[in-house]
Amino acid sequence: MITILTDPIPTGRLLIPQLCREAARGVRNILRPPKFNFGAYRGHYAVTRSLVEGLKKAGLRHNYNPRSLRQLADVVVVLADIRTLKQAIELKRKGYIRKIYAGPNIVVFSSDADSILASPEVDAVITPCSWVIDLYVEDNPTLEGRCFPWPAGVDIDYWKPAANQERKQILIFDKQNKGPVGPIEPYADYLRGRGYPVQILQYGNFTHDEYLHALQHSRLMVGFVTDESQGIAWAEAWATDVPTLIWRNGTGYYRGRNYACSTAPYLCDSNGLFFDNLDDFSKQFTRWEESASCFTPRDWTISNMSDEACARDLYKKVFEC
Repeated sequence: MITILTDPIPTGRLLIPQLCREAARGVRNILRPPKFNFGAYRGHYAVTRSLVEGLKKAGLRHNYNPRSLRQLADVVVVLADIRTLKQAIELKRKGYIRKIYAGPNIVVFSSDADSILASPEVDAVITPCSWVIDLYVEDNPTLEGRCFPWPAGVDIDYWKPAANQERKQILIFDKQNKGPVGPIEPYADYLRGRGYPVQILQYGNFTHDEYLHALQHSRLMVGFVTDESQGIAWAEAWATDVPTLIWRNGTGYYRGRNYACSTAPYLCDSNGLFFDNLDDFSKQFTRWEESASCFTPRDWTISNMSDEACARDLYKKVFEC
């Protein structure tokens, strides 16, 4: 059995502060309802939801944010929150926990929060992909061999094609307003010039239902982002059986720092292609047109990135490490 944590257990000196935070969240949600119904999931909603729901679907023993130490398993995955990881480390020192796995949504750089991820009590660090491991080890060499990549899954029963829906348009997903890729309009013009209707979605300006509806009417999605640690939006497209052409970028910049990265760590021959610039885009787009039937993004996602597949993968890894 494993315990999944995104909040501290309300006990000891954390009892009153945690109960106050929970009450404040309840009031806030009443006065200012969230755009999405996150339910009981904390941390990065998509990651927490996927793991907990995937464990349920797989029938793997677990609990989520238990309310007392008696409910705590001896193997703990801290998905998010520095306070929660600090408490887990203290509980391991006291003998309540045997193994701690931390990540993938606790810090940006492993040097953050006094390098808490590199604490000796943390048995392994979970990252969303391999390039994040390299970044973490660069700051804390002691993490070498103590990290493993794990992507969150997607709900393949929600993200699915619509029956008997004709797909004509090309969807452009713009996840950056300013960045090295520059304007996306030349790409839209190119596609229109090839006779395709184009719909453009900008990150943060649509709901899940609107995104699903757009995907269900699209035969291809073109994605622009400066870097991605996983690419959940890409996986949602793949689950809807929409292959992707993703702009390739190998250098990210954040908080005054340059680092090596990817814009789609899980892109492969089954679900899409990269392109480097407008000239290369025209070549890759033609390649897609000529071999569209060779892409099987939904089949790939069901096998590799469904909630259940990803939950089974994490469960296996925490007991193998």
